[in-house]
Amino acid sequence: MTTKSETLSDAVSAFAAQWFKYLDRHAPADQLASCLSNDDLVMVFPERTLRSVADFRDWYAKVCDLYTDETHEIEEVTPAATGDRIDVTVVVVWRATQTSDDSRLAMRARQTWRLARTNSEQGLVITEYRVDELAAL
Repeated sequence: MTTKSETLSDAVSAFAAQWFKYLDRHAPADQLASCLSNDDLVMVFPERTLRSVADFRDWYAKVCDLYTDETHEIEEVTPAATGDRIDVTVVVVWRATQTSDDSRLAMRARQTWRLARTNSEQGLVITEYRVDELAAL
């Protein structure tokens, strides 16, 4: 028998895996945008704070130009639900090649996400995404 928290954990883990898969393969911006809330979106990255899907599209185009051969290895996805709001702790190891000089980067990112339940294909969307810590490996 599957409990409600196991179902939530599975759904959030699958959502996170899909998100990072899109990032790894530099999927079209529309695919990533389908994972984002159109209302009150906040995404905080070390280099920039985004406040809309349009901001995300602009940031994403620049990131795709700056990095290639990206991989995201998920180490932790821990959700906690309060009503329709889901707070998630995410730890991921990001590796990429910097296009400016072909150097390899490896970083561990500790992130906090806030998700909302929706009728979308994924059943979830990101409303808040914060990179809390980014440490070189």
